Amino acid sequence: MANRKAPISDVDNSVLVRTVIIAGAILTSIFIGLLFFQEKLAGLFGRYADEATIGLMLLGLWLVVSTTVRSVNNLAKGIQAWKLLLGGVMVGFVASLLTTAFLIVFPVVAKSQNMEEVTGATGAMILVMSVIALLIALITTINVRVKSRQLGNLLEVLIIGGVIAGLVWWATR
Repeated sequence: MANRKAPISDVDNSVLVRTVIIAGAILTSIFIGLLFFQEKLAGLFGRYADEATIGLMLLGLWLVVSTTVRSVNNLAKGIQAWKLLLGGVMVGFVASLLTTAFLIVFPVVAKSQNMEEVTGATGAMILVMSVIALLIALITTINVRVKSRQLGNLLEVLIIGGVIAGLVWWATR
């Protein structure tokens, strides 16, 4: 029996898929944990508990997505940049989707018992978290792939400025 190695692209894809699954599970557990502790946060933050929960969710998203992109980049040295972006987006998408499924299966955790309201809000959460994960993955990919620090900083400022300009345009139209 010949000892054949798998092609590099298969190994890269395997690393990407396994890392996305693990990171998606970790981020889902963070999201669900924050939903369970939202009542405790209400005692700490008062009427701003919802905002604190969303802020902690975004912090978790940033940490997990950027760690995923950096891990895949280090484990699969020759992986293409678009696969790094796809991995980051998939982590946000999978975690949001699993959190939505959890809220549908266990509606007691959701603030509203109206399932139409819950599924509509979580549908928007899937889209928003996926877009934010794309931005985080893009900035992290720039950090790990662009050799020139000045060019990397310029690209990051352009991306952040473009997002801010887009949000201002969208809010004032």
